[in-house]
Amino acid sequence: MRVYLALSARRGRERLAPLLFEAAHRAVGEAFPVPAGVVSSASWTAPGGGAALLGWSNEPEHELLPGILTGRPGRVLGYCGYLTDPGRDADALLAKDDLGDVTAELGGVFSAFRAGDDGVTAATAIARVCPVYHTEARGVRIAGSRALLVHLVARALETGLAEPSVDLAVESLHPLVRHGFFTNDDTPFRGVTALPAATVFEAVPGEPTVIRRLPIPRTGPVPREATGRAKAVRPLAESLAAAAAPLARHREAVTLSLSGGRDSRLMAAALSAAGVRFSASTHGFADDPDVLLGGRVAAALGVEHHVSLAGPEPSRDTVAVPHPFARAHHVVRMCEGMNSAYEQVTAYRRYSPVPRTSGSGGETFRGGFLYDQDDISTDGLLARVRLIFRAAEPIMTPAANALAAAEHARWTDRAERDGFDVLDKLYLYYRTGRWIVGSHSAVLMNSPYYHPFLDNKVIRDVLALPASWRRSEEPFFLLLRELAPGLVQIPPEGKRWRFDRERRPRLSGRRAWRTRAALAPRGRTASFNWRLSRDEAFRRLFTEQIMDGPAALFELVDRQAMADVLADTTGRRWSKQIWHVYTLSVLLSGAWRDPVPRTSRVEIPIPAA
Repeated sequence: MRVYLALSARRGRERLAPLLFEAAHRAVGEAFPVPAGVVSSASWTAPGGGAALLGWSNEPEHELLPGILTGRPGRVLGYCGYLTDPGRDADALLAKDDLGDVTAELGGVFSAFRAGDDGVTAATAIARVCPVYHTEARGVRIAGSRALLVHLVARALETGLAEPSVDLAVESLHPLVRHGFFTNDDTPFRGVTALPAATVFEAVPGEPTVIRRLPIPRTGPVPREATGRAKAVRPLAESLAAAAAPLARHREAVTLSLSGGRDSRLMAAALSAAGVRFSASTHGFADDPDVLLGGRVAAALGVEHHVSLAGPEPSRDTVAVPHPFARAHHVVRMCEGMNSAYEQVTAYRRYSPVPRTSGSGGETFRGGFLYDQDDISTDGLLARVRLIFRAAEPIMTPAANALAAAEHARWTDRAERDGFDVLDKLYLYYRTGRWIVGSHSAVLMNSPYYHPFLDNKVIRDVLALPASWRRSEEPFFLLLRELAPGLVQIPPEGKRWRFDRERRPRLSGRRAWRTRAALAPRGRTASFNWRLSRDEAFRRLFTEQIMDGPAALFELVDRQAMADVLADTTGRRWSKQIWHVYTLSVLLSGAWRDPVPRTSRVEIPIPAA
């Protein structure tokens, strides 16, 4: 994982204050959540002292890992994530005067930071899972890859302190309660904003800050003929194989978690088409669809398949889990208060150069929020858009709901014109571009992690296909056929392809329809989600943290409504929001800035069968 901070004075011929650099090196110890002993650093300052780029990394020296900074006379570059062709692409990012022109054309999953005699520039890729955050304080423009780092350096200028306090923008935190992530470009830190997807930030001393959106691919019509539809997905097939190709540079073979699902199957096809050495692994019962279909996929591709069979578990009455406070403490620090502790986020471990990948992110290929949207009437699409912005209104304050209504209103006209496109873009910009960020950063601190489904060129080719057509899953099916024809003969897990199941089944297809139905979970523990437990003692931990927590929480959450939710142990309504509110309470308390707490594990009863 590499962390960057770019600084540019607003006035020409003005030098950056030494306090900025001192504050940055102090703040990175908190904003970069790895042990200090594994962090190395590099920095560059313009000869006139008006611009600088600082970088830190916990990555070891390795032939396939870039250094923290690379440069030429008068200009340096650092990037988060990875580039498809690191040597060529890094040279292009350094050489081109307009960073936006080259960023739009590159493959990889990345964000770029550049500094030179002419100031600093930063850019995001279209999937934005490698973020850029920015603000301005006392005449200094600040951009970085960690929001807390940007905020603490800005606060140092505002307060004159090298180790300032955090100023949380409480009003901006309401989306965290609704969904467990942000559905806008706000952050928890006052004045700090996430740079939108496919956007360039330019700060030249003596000139105004420029924030420039890059063009989004034009969407073509759905081809009428079968040959035309097959041809339409070929550019995407080529870019997906190219996005998987960097994994072949590693000496170590990749292990892919392979299930009967669509996304891991497509990832296996992409790796195979790119010539990447990989083996597949599947865990489950011998007759689980994941095991049966995963074996067929591996056999069709000729790759080794490791199966870890689950045996009958001994009878258990409880499950031991981490205390929710310890979980929230970790998630708030790692995800900088922008994800709920309901989510599982990887913990730090010693960096391993073995590459990793997964099939996450494939929903964009199926239309984003449309992939599970059955009601595609105008009213149905508008209702889904409303839910994205205004969920959980009954437990929020009027002020919080007014903020949500204003954010929703900015998308309403567009949704009325093209609800398909809006649900597609909202997923890319916020579900992918905000929710995945924290967990993606967490895996980057442990190993080189490749995400071909979120590759900059891949996503651009995906967006060239109509969202309404992608929702049908036909492009996904055709893409699979293009990369690995043998895999389309293997039935999908759970449900038939949408383009198939929304047609009236023929007599000859009804038996196949029945055999493709999802299998019900087996046993008491298979379907038990401890996070949603209604156990009284477990629920009491949440009640104490929330109801006795910071008063600022109830500027957003209605106190009486929340008390009623916590007192109700008969249903699961708002169960995820309880985790979201709990996380927000920990964030507002400031306890996440303290050392990791020592907490005992919690025993949660498993409900009777």
